[in-house]
Amino acid sequence: MNMSGNFVLLRADSLRLLLPQEDVGAAEYVEHELRPSGEAGVYEHGEGDNLRWVVALSAQMRPLPGFPADRFVLASLRTGESALSFAWNEVQVLIDAQFERHELPVAMQVPGAPIEAYVERDGQVVLCTNAESVVSYALGAAG
Repeated sequence: MNMSGNFVLLRADSLRLLLPQEDVGAAEYVEHELRPSGEAGVYEHGEGDNLRWVVALSAQMRPLPGFPADRFVLASLRTGESALSFAWNEVQVLIDAQFERHELPVAMQVPGAPIEAYVERDGQVVLCTNAESVVSYALGAAG
């Protein structure tokens, strides 16, 4: 099945996610040192009114216990309740992109899993999802 539109490709090491553009906030560089928040896998960035919560995901979409030094781009994932920031190695906006969407094989389909399908881009598998699924899965793992 073909899919087209505006998307954002997010990369965290070997994890590559494709989300609708409207699910992802503006990307920005990490300008301040991140501090542990007291909640496992969640870090603080900035201070005062500019304080944000940041998560760095593993390849299994779980919050990492230590913040990786090579995650220097922040982008928020917009959900109905809030915009939580995630740290990425790379963020690419893809305008008017077209992909051939492949459903996950039945053996890989798990109820509640954040991945619904995949596409191929530049010889790499990119997992299709949305902000709500990523945030729910990551925070469910952290809590």
